[in-house]
Amino acid sequence: MNYLFVYGTLLRGEKNHHYLHDAVLVYQQAWVKGALFDTGRGYPVMKREENKRIYGEIYQVTEEQLQKINQLEEYKENASDNLYERITVSVWNDKSEKVDALTFITGAELAQSNKETPFGDWKVYHYLKRESIYYFAYGSCMDDERFRLANVEQYFSAITGKGLLHDHGFRFTRNSADGGKADIIESREEVVEGAVYKVPLEAIDYLYEREGVYKQAYRPAVVLLELPQGEKVEALTFIGIEKSKETKPTEHYATEIIRGGTGLLSDDYINSLKTHIDRLMN
Repeated sequence: MNYLFVYGTLLRGEKNHHYLHDAVLVYQQAWVKGALFDTGRGYPVMKREENKRIYGEIYQVTEEQLQKINQLEEYKENASDNLYERITVSVWNDKSEKVDALTFITGAELAQSNKETPFGDWKVYHYLKRESIYYFAYGSCMDDERFRLANVEQYFSAITGKGLLHDHGFRFTRNSADGGKADIIESREEVVEGAVYKVPLEAIDYLYEREGVYKQAYRPAVVLLELPQGEKVEALTFIGIEKSKETKPTEHYATEIIRGGTGLLSDDYINSLKTHIDRLMN
């Protein structure tokens, strides 16, 4: 068996994901060192870059699956005219655990690709080409107080309802000068509940500024949610880039989270949030 890091059309929800239909998903939230570029052909390419990150997923694949993906990527061992080259790279998950995995980087034909993909995330890049998007808020953005103060409440008036993010957990692992901030980590069997908004693209600048995206505090990510009726939708959310030991939030920040979630999230989940916050406060 081989570990394979994917970052483009092989990702969940993308057009070539069927190649990984029977593969084992190891990590949903993973990254490698590199820069990501749009080839202009409907798929991206990775180039080596020590000071940037590319986000993707890690799978465990069989030799048969790997051979089919080699064909997709037009890779042949020891060939000089490959579309992609296959290499082994170090891959980190959001707990800073490292594994070695195979991945595909630019061959000679794609080396001239120069349109860099923001934030090293192909799914976010693709998702933000829509006219309107779903936004998943699991922290203080469930509360509308700061929306009103910033005069942007019109962007967040269409609340779809509650969303469930499976195999992730809620933590205060984003440390800041004024206490711990809400974050999500990949965690099997846990579920994060949050508010799902349908927002126009005009809301993105506000969200990026508020979430500290430009300061590299959080990164945008596209996650798969389950809605109450069982419908599955993709939504934009924000994940802390560097995880720290959990830090207690300020009382005001904790109040925003509980106030925003009350009446929307399940009573059990709200009670678990209160217990979690109380434990950190004491």
